[in-house]
Amino acid sequence: MTIHNAEHSRSRPMTEPPATARSGRGADVDDWDPDSELSETSKGAIATVFGLALLIAAFAVIGRLGGWAADYGTILVYLAFFLWMSIAGRVFWWGADKLIAEARKKSNTGDRR
Repeated sequence: MTIHNAEHSRSRPMTEPPATARSGRGADVDDWDPDSELSETSKGAIATVFGLALLIAAFAVIGRLGGWAADYGTILVYLAFFLWMSIAGRVFWWGADKLIAEARKKSNTGDRR
């Protein structure tokens, strides 16, 4: 049985550089779950539907914000609503961008800048 302690692991030289240093890819490359069996179109559709559901839920409760603000505090309620809408919008547009990019790859008439 081999026992590894902190001193032993610190003394070993690092054999490969960190992931950020060794990857020559830019920050715009999608690294979300590269081993996933889902296609890019599936990921985009799921994210779009999920983001749209979050946006619909936010719009469904928009009339209650005034009451919640009176009960729990204006800043807290509107800050939470802003955060919810920001996340929902970002998820929706991430998925929509994936779907648009996949559609452009498959068509010959897409914008080829």
